[in-house]
Amino acid sequence: MTTLLAIGDMHLGRPPAAIPEDLRARRDELGPEAAWFRSVDEAIARKVDAVILAGDLVDQGRDFFVAYGQLKAGIERLDAAGIRVLAVAGNHDTEVLPRLAGEIEALELVGAGGRWQPVPVDQITVLGWSFPRPQVRQSPLGDLPPSLPEGTVIGLLHCDLDQSESPHAPVWRRELEAAPVDAWLLGHIHRPDDLDSDRPIGYLGSISALRASETGPRGPWLVQVEGKDIAADQLPLAALRYEALAIDCSELEDAGELGAQVLGAARERLRPMAESDDPPTAVGLRITLTGQSPAASALAEAAAELAADGRSWEEQGIACFIHRIDSSVMPRLDLKRLARQADPCGLLARRLLALQDPEDEEYQRLVRLARESMSPVLGAREFRDLDHEPDDEAIADWLRRAGRLALIRLVAQREET
Repeated sequence: MTTLLAIGDMHLGRPPAAIPEDLRARRDELGPEAAWFRSVDEAIARKVDAVILAGDLVDQGRDFFVAYGQLKAGIERLDAAGIRVLAVAGNHDTEVLPRLAGEIEALELVGAGGRWQPVPVDQITVLGWSFPRPQVRQSPLGDLPPSLPEGTVIGLLHCDLDQSESPHAPVWRRELEAAPVDAWLLGHIHRPDDLDSDRPIGYLGSISALRASETGPRGPWLVQVEGKDIAADQLPLAALRYEALAIDCSELEDAGELGAQVLGAARERLRPMAESDDPPTAVGLRITLTGQSPAASALAEAAAELAADGRSWEEQGIACFIHRIDSSVMPRLDLKRLARQADPCGLLARRLLALQDPEDEEYQRLVRLARESMSPVLGAREFRDLDHEPDDEAIADWLRRAGRLALIRLVAQREET
C-alpha cells in the first residue's frame, strides 16, 4: 500500500479570519501555519510515503519569508522521517513557489512551467501540472501526455472546475473523467468535495478556514492506494474551525433564555470535536435562529445583543465564540384559519399547508416550478459552492420560509389598513 497525505490550499501568510479581539494574541495557534504543522505531525505519525500539495501554498509573493520559514521547518522534519514532499504551483504562488523550491532542497516542484510531469512515488505515479503564470485561460488537460506510466496514477492539479470563462486553468469534469488517471486531487476551491468514491475526483479544500464562511471540517486528506483501490479520508486537523449552527426557537417564549439555548446548542456541537484526537483550538459559530415564536421580535433583539458581545468563552477545552447570529424566527401564524379566507392571504396559507405534505399534488407542482425557476441561479458562478442539485425537501423548505415571510407582511399590511 502507498500512503499519501494530500493538502489543499494553505495560503501561508494569511492571518486567521474574523477572530474576536481576545483571541488575536493567539493568532499563531490558529492560522494556516498551525494547520501545516499539525499535518506534518500527522504525516510523520502515520509514516506516509509522501505529502502532496495542490497549490496556493503561499498567499502572496510578499509572504516569501514567512512561508520560507514555515515550509522549511515542516519539510525538514518530513525529510528527516524519509517522507517526500511534492507540490504544484497555483495561481497565488506561481512565482514564489519555484523560488521557495530553489531554497528548500527537499521540496519537489512538479510540472514546472505548465508541463505535465509524472513522478514515481513508491508503487504509484503522481502526475502534476503547475501554473506557469498567474492567469491561464485554457484547460491544462489539452496538453496531457498521450501515454502515461503503467500502474496507478494520481493527478495533482490546481484548476477551476466547470467554469469556462475562468482565468485560473478552467477544466471540465468530463475531461478529468475521460483522462487515463485513477484519481484527481484538486486545489483552488476552498470547500472540500466528497471524495468517498472508488475514483476520487474533486477539491481537497483549504487546510484551515480562511474566511468565516468556510464552515465545517478542514484539514489534509489521507489517501491510501492499494493497486487500483483508492481511499481518501479527510482528517479535520485545522486549529481554527467555523460551524454553521441552526437553533430552533419554536419552544422558546422568553427571549431572556436565548443565551442558555445557544450555550446548550454550542456544547452539543463541540462535544464530538473535543473528544477527537486532534480537537480544534478555537471554533467560531455562525448561528441562525429558526422556527416560529410569539417572541420573534424580542428574540431578534436578544440575538443582536449576544452577537455584539464579541468575546470568546471556553467550552470543553476549546475557545468558542459567536462570529454572527441571525434570527429567522417568525411570528406564529394560524395557517388553517387564514386558509379559509378568499383573499391573497388565504391563497398563500393554503399553499403553505400544501408544502407540509410531500404527497400533496400541490406540493409537487410548487416544488417543480421552483426548481425550474431556480435552476439558472444555482448554476451561476456566485453560487458554485452551493449544492447544485437540492432535493425536493430543500426546495420546499426555501418556499416555506419565503412564503411565511410574505404572509407575515401581508397580514401586517391588512392590520394597518
